[in-house]
Amino acid sequence: MNKIIAFQISFLVVFVPSYLFFSRPKSPAVLSKKAEATQTPTPTSTPKPTETSTPKPTIAATQKPTLAPTPIPVPKYTSEQVHGFVERFAGQYGVDPNVLRALAICETDFNPEAISPNGFYYGLFQFGSTTWQNLRKEMGENSDPNLRLDAEEAAQTAAYAVSKGKRGMWPECNP
Repeated sequence: MNKIIAFQISFLVVFVPSYLFFSRPKSPAVLSKKAEATQTPTPTSTPKPTETSTPKPTIAATQKPTLAPTPIPVPKYTSEQVHGFVERFAGQYGVDPNVLRALAICETDFNPEAISPNGFYYGLFQFGSTTWQNLRKEMGENSDPNLRLDAEEAAQTAAYAVSKGKRGMWPECNP
């Protein structure tokens, strides 16, 4: 501790007087002679008029439409009607109706209006928008993703997918 105090005192004794000597103000006579010697004439310029620019219109960005279906009125079907669709399209596409029923029960407990918690999968067989559109184009049918909530359209599309060997689309529900 004593070494620190001794250092601080020696610092003050050596450096403070030199600081005061070099930083003291100069006399006005010395300052004016220095200023005269170092002054050089500064050229003056005439001011030019400034150009004003016309603001250009900005183009607002447009948002991309989402693929999530817009709520539309969907026909309400009874449980018997939904089973009828499964039977009809299973026969039309040559697949076992029990496979379609098992998929619908596993995916939605046979609820044609089901929507997954993440909002990505819709309808009786829980089709994603892109999958639905691709399958429907292959079938030559309307690919509007809103139709996933129509039990008749969903049953037809599921029967088509199973007939084409695409049962892997339902990995958790593959009977």
